[in-house]
Amino acid sequence: MLIYLQLRNCPITKIEWWLLMQSTEANRFSLNYRNGLPQDLLQLCAKYPRESWDKHPNLGERVQFWLSRHDMFREMIVMLEDCCQKLSNNLIDAEEFSQWFIPRLSFLLNHLDLHHKVEEFHLFPIFAAAETKLIDGFSILETDHQSIHLFADNLKTELQALFELKNKPRDEVKRAGENSTMKFATLSKGLVSHLNDEEDLIVPIVLYHSEESLGLI
Repeated sequence: MLIYLQLRNCPITKIEWWLLMQSTEANRFSLNYRNGLPQDLLQLCAKYPRESWDKHPNLGERVQFWLSRHDMFREMIVMLEDCCQKLSNNLIDAEEFSQWFIPRLSFLLNHLDLHHKVEEFHLFPIFAAAETKLIDGFSILETDHQSIHLFADNLKTELQALFELKNKPRDEVKRAGENSTMKFATLSKGLVSHLNDEEDLIVPIVLYHSEESLGLI
């Protein structure tokens, strides 16, 4: 199933993702359960560890830009986590939280959605064709994308509930705020884990083959 979805050379649908996630194998590799990618997908990463990336001559402009987007997502996560912490510590109220948090979350999710589309329609097929033994890794990353969007949808539901309760009793607002921060914690943890794993799979491929030979230039 994993190999079929990648060889088909297009992103998986939500229905396919749901069916895929029912399998025991998929659950083992889902963002909810795994701690990094399986070792058999990290053979190139062992040859090209993170500490060697910055100085490698094959780290070209395309992959550097791609990595810079990941860094932006991480920075946004830190900012949003700080806002959640302020809400949890009663340093801001629900209305202040919503006014600051929601526009920035929307910015993050919009850019993330575009980023995922570029990966699924353009980058993943190129990398999977170059290293067919790593093809399952790209199927895992695609299912990550679906999981991240599901986490985001769950967070939006809680934020809407919080917004609707802003003039309600304090205890109700507090519980809704706690639910929102918990849902964001799930999103942020999954996203950061995904970014790390994605880089561990993709950057070594680029360093091994070069952007030019992969057709990224």
